[in-house]
Amino acid sequence: MRSFISIEIPGDIRDHIANYMAEINGALTGVKWVKPENIHLTIKFLGNISEKNVPSLRDCIYGAAKEFNPFMLTMSNLGYFPNFSHPRVLWIGVDGGLDSLLDVFQYMENCLEEAGYDREERTFSPHLTIGRARRNSTIEVSGGVREFEPVSFEIEKLALMKSTLTPQGPVYESIIESTLGK
Repeated sequence: MRSFISIEIPGDIRDHIANYMAEINGALTGVKWVKPENIHLTIKFLGNISEKNVPSLRDCIYGAAKEFNPFMLTMSNLGYFPNFSHPRVLWIGVDGGLDSLLDVFQYMENCLEEAGYDREERTFSPHLTIGRARRNSTIEVSGGVREFEPVSFEIEKLALMKSTLTPQGPVYESIIESTLGK
């Protein structure tokens, strides 16, 4: 089962992001846009896991939910991976609430390491992926792209997500969810 641990993005925030994506669509070419219902903030990509690993993942998610209360997160600024001159991924970054988010990430890293998962080698770079370059191309910025209007919302849940790859794009399914502060 291909999986990852994520933070759920409220529907009204996904709508706000979808409106922005539609607005900047004309200024960018070569982009395969992420479906709004698939927009999420990944805490840890786990890759392919066995069903027998689910209990230890549940323990880590439930433990983090008990450890942390809901907190505010602010999303702002449009960014590009690896960089603006050769964009392959478009994303919206985290601007506020980063300390709390990093605390949740660190808790998960420690718990998952105890459960036998490798620590993340790359620096945690929280973001919402909104588009990727189409196969064998790069994204072209052909016009002015307005900045993303910052938006804040409360982080309430952590989830273990199952990702099924299909020709139409990934399909995400929540396997375990836990509300922060409970």
